[in-house]
Amino acid sequence: MSYIKLKKLQHGIGMPEVMVSMLLLGVAVIGFAALQVRALDSTNDAMFRTQAAAIAQEMGERMRLNPQGAATYRNNWSTTAVAANKCETGNCTPVQMAQYDMRTMTNLAAASLPNGQIAVLPCINRTNLCVYVSWNATNPTIGTAAPACSLSSDAYVPNADCVKLEAST
Repeated sequence: MSYIKLKKLQHGIGMPEVMVSMLLLGVAVIGFAALQVRALDSTNDAMFRTQAAAIAQEMGERMRLNPQGAATYRNNWSTTAVAANKCETGNCTPVQMAQYDMRTMTNLAAASLPNGQIAVLPCINRTNLCVYVSWNATNPTIGTAAPACSLSSDAYVPNADCVKLEAST
């Protein structure tokens, strides 16, 4: 066939070609949207992990500044019996300061993280204390499975939303 004869047979783009191209474009857009959602989830997880690490670091520093209150940090992690006085403006005993720190950091974790919680527990196979900060459905505890943060083998529970910091007192 000659070139002129082929040119006359071509009349334009047909409906099947348009439909296939639209289908491919739709699949690509859905793929990019899914990628964007995944990136947003990763960004949120990184933000929560960074915030939890900062809270754990703050609690560790408060514990190090109050070595006389170590027994309170270790044994009385209950914000219901916390001293009502504000130790920023008044004089506090080491026990009152520890209770104030516990209440302040508990409130900070709850305000900064979704279902944010904090606990100070004895470190596994060590003499120091460990600060656990958790969020979402994870609890700041040592257990055998989710929703605990850490296993009794001192490893994180898989997919746990928590941070653990060892702090010396």
